[in-house]
Amino acid sequence: MPKKFISRFFMSLGIVFFIGIMISQDFRLQLAELVAPFLDPVAASLPIYMVIIILAAITGFYTSLIQKLTVDTRRLKAIQKRVTKYQKELMEATKQDNKYKLKQMEEEKQEIQQLQSEMMSMQFKPMFYSMVVTLPIFMWLLTKTKENASVVVPFSGMIHIADPVLIVPWWLFWYFLCSIAINQVIRKALRM
Repeated sequence: MPKKFISRFFMSLGIVFFIGIMISQDFRLQLAELVAPFLDPVAASLPIYMVIIILAAITGFYTSLIQKLTVDTRRLKAIQKRVTKYQKELMEATKQDNKYKLKQMEEEKQEIQQLQSEMMSMQFKPMFYSMVVTLPIFMWLLTKTKENASVVVPFSGMIHIADPVLIVPWWLFWYFLCSIAINQVIRKALRM
């Protein structure tokens, strides 16, 4: 009972955070202020690009850990394999206009839809748990981009951290770049 309550609480909190940042500027600022006492001292002592690397490592670690603890990877892989096989067979039967096979596969359709629903649930649950920590960090970073923080980057020289790279702000681009690299290392270490 307590485990289920805690699970639902954090999932609900993640959903509230997600909806809150979508509709309210004040809510975004309050989330940023929630983590500011922890992150402001780090930002005061390190360059912003190092702070982003540290935050990418932290978020990468706990999201991977949450995923490892909440997702039955064997079950997920089995569902993905079954759904992929069904979709491939359905495409072949449709391409060949095999009415007998299509009718046979229609009987499996409900089971496949239930498996897809289970798979979506398995993938969304860790995402909402992760939002409880990730969204306040992102909102804090967003407030930091409004400050006069500049970095030196290859090929461009000195830029403001909110300047766009491709189509996203530099800080977000840098965060994702670091996050992808660090996540690979963490996933290897956690054997995911």
